[in-house]
Amino acid sequence: MFDRVFLYDILYALAACDGREQQLFGTDAQLAHEAFCRSVVGAGFPELWFELPLSGDPWFDLHVLTNREALKEQEAQRFEPVSPSIPCGLNAPSGLFDWFARQQDARQLALSYDVSRGDIDHPAVQLLLYRHNIQLTCDFLAKANRADAAPSYRSFMERLPHAWFACYTGVFPGRSDLHVRVECVPDATRQLAYAQDKALLAADLQQAGLSEMSDSLLDRCHMLAQTPFPIEFQFDVTPEGQAGQAFAASVRFDCPPGTSGRAPFEGDGAAGELMQHVESWGLADDRWRLLQNTSFAKKATLGSDMLTLFCYPAFLKLRWRSGRPLDAKAYLMAGAE
Repeated sequence: MFDRVFLYDILYALAACDGREQQLFGTDAQLAHEAFCRSVVGAGFPELWFELPLSGDPWFDLHVLTNREALKEQEAQRFEPVSPSIPCGLNAPSGLFDWFARQQDARQLALSYDVSRGDIDHPAVQLLLYRHNIQLTCDFLAKANRADAAPSYRSFMERLPHAWFACYTGVFPGRSDLHVRVECVPDATRQLAYAQDKALLAADLQQAGLSEMSDSLLDRCHMLAQTPFPIEFQFDVTPEGQAGQAFAASVRFDCPPGTSGRAPFEGDGAAGELMQHVESWGLADDRWRLLQNTSFAKKATLGSDMLTLFCYPAFLKLRWRSGRPLDAKAYLMAGAE
């Protein structure tokens, strides 16, 4: 059986080797290791996201996502039981994973750590859904000790364009504000419409409550909609149920190693072309060119057991505050399956 902590260390080492730790990840590997140890629950291997800035000093934050299948007992034989010295799920509110395991519409439960700030004691908690379910999300908020946020969440959801799916909702107990983060995915037909009509994009963002939309925000979101990659919008919902000052738009490259698709940053592909624009806007330096080298798919065997360890650049996210460009980040997705 495989040791999950050892597999995490291998995944990180492969993603950060050949000088990429210094240029992309910074110096917080040990703290992230501890955060991972605190997040191992159930019997499977979680999905990992390494969040990396694309300019300024290198650092990373860690997101650990557990799916419901990983909590089933029959998967246990693939991985070593977690050592009793490791406080499994230490940072999740009491009973949250047990509740999550019973929810049919729930896809993943994430613990997200501000490793770069040195805080792994107060992770964000996020629920990802398979399908639209407002009541389930309100139940999640209660389980995550934010029942007070349910009315504002409902108010926000009532305004969303009908073609949007609120795919995840998160709370941030380690931060001073009381915002609830909601990420929305327009369907493919709506994204195509945005690519053709910037005014429609502006109208839908305004309908969702975004009040400060600069020309750069609209122009860049319009460009993201024109790429072949699915677009997502992220809002920080205030206690009054309004969209806050922070807003983000991301695209998902979703071309893991070993598939028939091209590598996300291969040659002059669409992702590389997009990243050149991000660099020209001053939101990224040339470190984005290292991202392609983080992609791998490697077999690991232990006796008769075999796994594939994988990592690839999955997301680009652009952020604004009060309509002003803030920064750009990349997210590596990694795991063992």
